[in-house]
Amino acid sequence: MAGRVKSGEGTLIGNAGEFYVGAELLKRGVVAALAPRNAPAFDILATKGKKTIRVRVKTKSAEYTDWQWMVKKDGQIFRDLGKKDDFSVLVNLTRETRDLAFFVVPTSQLNDWLVDDFKNWVRTPGKKGRPHDPSNKKRNLGYPKYENQLKRYLHSWDAMWD
Repeated sequence: MAGRVKSGEGTLIGNAGEFYVGAELLKRGVVAALAPRNAPAFDILATKGKKTIRVRVKTKSAEYTDWQWMVKKDGQIFRDLGKKDDFSVLVNLTRETRDLAFFVVPTSQLNDWLVDDFKNWVRTPGKKGRPHDPSNKKRNLGYPKYENQLKRYLHSWDAMWD
């Protein structure tokens, strides 16, 4: 899959992640519906029993180490962030489906990591001691850096319904 994002296949990779997450929910007895493309606050609406949750999906292909978000005009990373019933599934998309990895993280936790990481990045000098740009709109979550924190969320689908 080398170079697929740069060759313009980023949307296809993102769509694949959403379909895989939807399929994982369906096979677990969850009614899951994909939202229209670019819905503002979630990618999948999921219902099990009397509980309904919003699911956001962020997909990266296996050749990349980071998932990436763009900050909205109001400075927020996630629109309509909820403290509960709001989950993000980070997908590591691999060529073989048996190797797919899904990290089911409460979106509020993910937001905290991204905000803290960006604050630390801004405070740390860049190349040749130059300051980092605090108006940078990109937010990254690097798997190597967060591997230990993410382990507890690997394939933790049941946490959505606790």
